[in-house]
Amino acid sequence: MQVFIKKHGLAALLWAVLIIATIMAMPNVSQLVRDKGAVTLPASVQSEVAQTIDRKSVHNQSVRSLIVVFNKQQGHLTVQDQKRINHSIHQIKSDSNLDILSMTSASDNAAAKQQLSSKDQTTQLAMISLSSRKQVHQQAQQLRQYLKISGLRTYVTGSALLNDDFSTTTQAGLKKTEIIAAVFIFIVLILVFRSILIPIISLLTVGIAYLVSASLVMNLAQHFNFPISNFTQIFMVVVLFGIGTDYNILLYNRFKEELAAGLSVDESTRIARNRAGRTILYSGSSVFIGFAVLALAKFSFYQSAVGVAIGILVLLAVLLTLNPFFMATLGQRMFWPSQNIATHGTNRIWRSLAKFAMNHTIMTVIATLVIFTPLLLFSQQKLNFNSADELPNTIESKAGYNLIQKHYPAGMSGPSTLYIDAKHSLNNQQDLGTVDDLTNYLKAEPGVKQVSSVTQPGGHKIKQLYLKQQLGQLVTGLNQANKGLSQVEAGLSKANTQLASANNTQSTTQLNQLTTGTSQLQSGAKKLSQGISTYTAGVTQVANGTHQLASGTSSLGQSVGQLTTGSQQLTNGLSQFQTQTKQISALATGTSQLTNSSAMLSNGLGQLSSAISPFSSSLSKLNSGTQRLASQSTQLVSGAQSVATGSAQVNTGVKQLQSKIVAMQAQVKQLRSGLSSANQALVKIGAGTTSIKQYLAALQTSYVGNQFYIPQQTLNSSTFKPSLDAFMADNHRITKITIVLNSDPSTTKSAHRLQTITSDVHAKLKHSSLSHATVAIGGQTSQTADLESLSNTDFNRTAIIMLIGIGLALILVTRSLIQPLAIIGTLMVTYISALTVTRFLSSWLLGQALLTWNTPFFSFIMLIALGVDYSIFLMMRYRDDAAKIPDVRKRIINASAIIGTVVLSAALILGGTFAALMPSGVLTLIQVALTVIVGLIILVILLPITMSIMVKWTYPYVHDKFYEQQSSKSDHE
Repeated sequence: MQVFIKKHGLAALLWAVLIIATIMAMPNVSQLVRDKGAVTLPASVQSEVAQTIDRKSVHNQSVRSLIVVFNKQQGHLTVQDQKRINHSIHQIKSDSNLDILSMTSASDNAAAKQQLSSKDQTTQLAMISLSSRKQVHQQAQQLRQYLKISGLRTYVTGSALLNDDFSTTTQAGLKKTEIIAAVFIFIVLILVFRSILIPIISLLTVGIAYLVSASLVMNLAQHFNFPISNFTQIFMVVVLFGIGTDYNILLYNRFKEELAAGLSVDESTRIARNRAGRTILYSGSSVFIGFAVLALAKFSFYQSAVGVAIGILVLLAVLLTLNPFFMATLGQRMFWPSQNIATHGTNRIWRSLAKFAMNHTIMTVIATLVIFTPLLLFSQQKLNFNSADELPNTIESKAGYNLIQKHYPAGMSGPSTLYIDAKHSLNNQQDLGTVDDLTNYLKAEPGVKQVSSVTQPGGHKIKQLYLKQQLGQLVTGLNQANKGLSQVEAGLSKANTQLASANNTQSTTQLNQLTTGTSQLQSGAKKLSQGISTYTAGVTQVANGTHQLASGTSSLGQSVGQLTTGSQQLTNGLSQFQTQTKQISALATGTSQLTNSSAMLSNGLGQLSSAISPFSSSLSKLNSGTQRLASQSTQLVSGAQSVATGSAQVNTGVKQLQSKIVAMQAQVKQLRSGLSSANQALVKIGAGTTSIKQYLAALQTSYVGNQFYIPQQTLNSSTFKPSLDAFMADNHRITKITIVLNSDPSTTKSAHRLQTITSDVHAKLKHSSLSHATVAIGGQTSQTADLESLSNTDFNRTAIIMLIGIGLALILVTRSLIQPLAIIGTLMVTYISALTVTRFLSSWLLGQALLTWNTPFFSFIMLIALGVDYSIFLMMRYRDDAAKIPDVRKRIINASAIIGTVVLSAALILGGTFAALMPSGVLTLIQVALTVIVGLIILVILLPITMSIMVKWTYPYVHDKFYEQQSSKSDHE
């Protein structure tokens, strides 16, 4: 006894030291889960490739996106509200501690306003990209200090923050689960064993196993990147406390059974450790294999369940070393205050189910098929990949998410981004044309609400950048040109007509008359000058030369008459000629000089007439005025000379005019010929421009009009630069296209649409200028699509591996091939049926018609790994009783009756432990708990039935009537 206690006391001391070291070495679990617990996908999937390109676009920084929601609960946003929002946004942009890489708000430009303002004018969004160097909850808290706006509700949301809040909610749910599970297990153990010490010892041993294994797993995660998730710790709690309590019940029951048989404490401890301990070791090994094979999964989220396998190893070590210490030390006192150590006997429920299956096999099989076939047929179901549904609506990020869903297109809460990563700069006509063509192509995809790109930053075409608009401007210009050509043609025709209708012959005749008149004028002027000279010379001889004076006066009158006539002809000719040559600018100068000379001549003649008239009429006074005439003779001679000189100038000018007119007539002929040629050319040009205009107009209305074309000056302009900055990066080698779907981005419907879009995009770009570029779509929908594909593929693969591993373990335990197949079949029917029932319960009780995407996985590993425990409990008891009960049929009924008590108690505790997940508020945990509870109920009914039928069909040589007689006799006894 002393040696036995001392031996196990050393183990107890070792565990005490280990638990102290464990507590000291425990890292900050909450922070560790935040940092490494999120679902991560392999680097090869599309969403991760897109994220890599996104990091490259911001100089290899890790980026996260957040959304700020501004909402007015009553009425529209006013001008004053907008000012407050703009002030808040300005403060956020000015805070360098936020590590903001970019921020887009509704006040930035018209395109942003159209996208980020709700149609009902009650809500606005601000999209923020930040460096992820800080924790997302810290950045959200920093943002909130600028979002206290009077009269508005403000929220910070986004997938990163939703995931962080999910982690926080899960950790809070874990604390609730630990407390509820401990209280529930304590109460159940008191009811089962009617003891105070048993629950304390059981919780202590399981608690030590949990603390040590949790510390080990978290340290591995911190230092060696061991896979963990938000669910690792919480499932370690429920599994270890659930099956740990089951194992303790099995062990304590066997210990109590041996004590009741009169064996000593040491012997009872040894037998319980060897017999029940072996069952525990086998069961634990099967569960360990079930969780350990998950390490072969490719999905890190599934790999995170391997932490439970580590916990099971530690649990087995604690239970099989520390429990014997308490049993050997306390003995019967373990069951204090109960003094009755008699066993609880057999379980009537399992005994009745086993007997009924043996006696009414066909009826039982038919009833089983009728009940479970519909559940199996309706097992196919869609899954929910929306992580936001995991959170209560009271959490801020979830409330903001709900507002976006309410006031914007469903896809606005998680737009998808198509990244194009090329090896050359994309800011050229050809590549921008390809991007624009792809943008329009995406708009036509089913389920797409809006597409924005570098060529369509506002989600709409810029008309000026398309050939239709540009060709329209050309057609308008050609119409104006044709109109101008018509006007010129009409003007030239009119000018030609006027030139042709001009009376050039008459002008030439008049010009000849003018020349003759000026010649006569010149001759008359000479005579006048000579006469005046003679008259002057002979003034002194007036008395002696009266006859000569009369004659000279007559001659002078005739000359003056001729001169006057010629002057009038000259004046009339000049007037007519001036009228006809007003349009000829080359002769304007000569005409002006001639007119001036004519005017001078007329003035001179006027003076002469004025002088001659009184002279003629006053010849009688000639003698008396001789003296006075003599005194004025000098002036008369001077006037005559001026007349002569002027007439000579007139004659010269007229001759020059005649020569120029002759030259002009030749030029007019050439001009008319040129005008005719010009008219013909203009007609041809008009016909050509009309043809071009018709061609361009037809081109404008054809498909070519929809082609994108950006002039080089526009490409390099300050107007286009904001679009380049917003949608291009890495020296314009990376461009992105934002896609907003009209469905929730986290649904499988959106995921399937995005998969189609991805395939179409690659086909579209295959023969384009971007055929060699890396193309990937990122965002929540892309992650959902990758998650669905990866989870489904890896789940099927992992489930097969898990079933094979457990099957091999069962073959070793049962030493049979048929029994493992029967057990696995029972477990699979249980799992599928429980999942179907849970879906109906979730829709009815929770208002969630779909199961979360990870509910089937966790439910599978829990029900299969934990359900195999009860199968091993039953089959190990069946094997152990072989020596006492040779009849296999009777033995399976007896084993069912004895193990039924343990299994029902264990199932109650395990179900209660999983029920402790429900207050967490996390949808996945609630649905997994429902599935496990329903599965346990189905399993405790199916297991004695299927195993009894399996034994009956395996050993058919025992006659049913003989067996029934023996069975009845045994029951009577």
